[in-house]
Amino acid sequence: MKPADFTLLTTQEQLDILYYQGDILANRYEDEFIYLLYSFHNFYVELRHDAYSNKLLDVIAFRDTDRLEVYLPYLEEDLA
Repeated sequence: MKPADFTLLTTQEQLDILYYQGDILANRYEDEFIYLLYSFHNFYVELRHDAYSNKLLDVIAFRDTDRLEVYLPYLEEDLA
């Protein structure tokens, strides 16, 4: 599966796939948002939740490793 194929799925299908087949790598908090980073096949998926309304706002699939930079401190903690 490619990121483009993943984005064509419904949100519920995306969440089901991540829950059963994805690997959660990190979570982080920024302002009122909670971000979850998953690894799935050969790409990454970031979920953005609104902590106050408890609603999923975005599901972003990507391969660009530049987007991982904000997660490096959290990933390094797990490797230590």
